[in-house]
Amino acid sequence: MNAQHDHNTPEDRPSGTSDSESGVEIPEWAPIEPLPSSEMVLAAIAGMVQVTATAILDPAGEFVECQRQYRSALAVLNQTSASAEQMKEAAAVLASAKSDVDMLIMVIDESVADRLLQRRKDRLHMRPSAPPADSAPNVVVHTESVGMIAARMAELWERLVAKASDLDELPEAHQLCELCAAYDAFAAEIESGRRLPPGL
Repeated sequence: MNAQHDHNTPEDRPSGTSDSESGVEIPEWAPIEPLPSSEMVLAAIAGMVQVTATAILDPAGEFVECQRQYRSALAVLNQTSASAEQMKEAAAVLASAKSDVDMLIMVIDESVADRLLQRRKDRLHMRPSAPPADSAPNVVVHTESVGMIAARMAELWERLVAKASDLDELPEAHQLCELCAAYDAFAAEIESGRRLPPGL
């Protein structure tokens, strides 16, 4: 992947940053889409083209290839018969795959941050005298971001696909179901203003 890293991450971007300053132009008339469901995230991870929430789902779809490269490189590094050259190449692939995953997480999280900032602005325009709901003191900041959870979903998906021939032993399927339920609950709490991703 040849995308450039943006060092102005959601964690260090001032809360007053406009959408144009963050590189995303959202027309004022455009409604803010809700966060995609776990079903939509899994469909993107499985390679199905999405027509909505593409700023989140397109990067989510790229996680699987990064996970495959990571797992393949790790397998080479664990081989006692691998040559020094193979080990060196596998280490480079491993580092590159990890860097790509981190970048995709950042892209997703910036998109989520942009949506939340736009929603906050919309609320202020509608009720200038009322504080936004997500500034209430009882809002909890989650320990993981949407991008981190999507990356874990992709990792479990990739492991499931790799083990598809061994249907007797698939704990990843149960873990993935639990993670999807947790993601949907988290997304609903973000939408209702009861919870925020880290960095906001």
